[in-house]
Amino acid sequence: MQTSLDHLPPARQAEFARIQEVILEELETRIKADGKARAKRYRLLKLVLFGSFAKGTWFEDSRSGRASDVDLLAIVSHEALTEMSAFWGEVEDHLYTDPLVKRDVSIIVHTLQDVNRQLKDGQYFFSEIIQQGILLYEDGEPDKNGDSKNRLAKPATPDAHRAYVAAQKYFQSWSKSAQLFLATGKQHLEGKDSETRNFAAFQLHQAAESAYRMFLLTTTLYAPGTHHLAKLRNIARTIDGRLEDAWGPPQRPYKRYFELLRRAYVEARYSPSYETTQEILTWQADHIEQLIAMARELCTERLARLQAEAEKGV
Repeated sequence: MQTSLDHLPPARQAEFARIQEVILEELETRIKADGKARAKRYRLLKLVLFGSFAKGTWFEDSRSGRASDVDLLAIVSHEALTEMSAFWGEVEDHLYTDPLVKRDVSIIVHTLQDVNRQLKDGQYFFSEIIQQGILLYEDGEPDKNGDSKNRLAKPATPDAHRAYVAAQKYFQSWSKSAQLFLATGKQHLEGKDSETRNFAAFQLHQAAESAYRMFLLTTTLYAPGTHHLAKLRNIARTIDGRLEDAWGPPQRPYKRYFELLRRAYVEARYSPSYETTQEILTWQADHIEQLIAMARELCTERLARLQAEAEKGV
């Protein structure tokens, strides 16, 4: 794995140093606050940068306000750290408001054992991260021989036939879910009361989430265990930026329309203050329909390549 950020300008390198600093500080504070003996053994083992900043395809457009997000894989020592979704969400929020960062940072969290299992299995998503990513931080604790105690497994060559079969199943299942949720949401767009409109908002969230899961699982056989729509969207665009065209330019009021969709998973069901309108729901439904169509097209391309690889290997 690479360890150099020399392909980035000094300002961006300083930004990543600050991101690493905040993550380590926040984790140390959280562990101390836990107070339990077992928590003292919790550690961040590796922090890996992947996506556009690792590949050198990042961009910043001052005119439109669009800029690449930062994608990080946090490899941790204990499963309990992967279950602290609220904590990692707070870290992401802290980084967004930090004066030295001020951009979206998306962190996916897995144990070293899980990552190595995926690598030995030839899992596409993690293999690409390890092969193309940049190691920002590593816990240097040595083993009894003086070697690194937290070594990553060598990525194995994936089984093309098994990958094709699994991807095809993911595609069929999540494609159907996306279409069903979208159809249900569209049936209630013109609801006369807030309860009906909020019901539609939740269904549309599920349609968008299903579309992203269909795309991620079909193309990489991986999707993070989160309902956070912005995080799924961010990971998906690191795989193929064409999916972003479904949402159009990030301009007002449409950035708020997407944010309302993101919040709908929880708030549309449980928050009395959540409000939406027929206009917003219609915009969301139209763009989710585009998202599903584009995701299906990209998935079909991927399945064709996997099928060709599987047949070649027979």
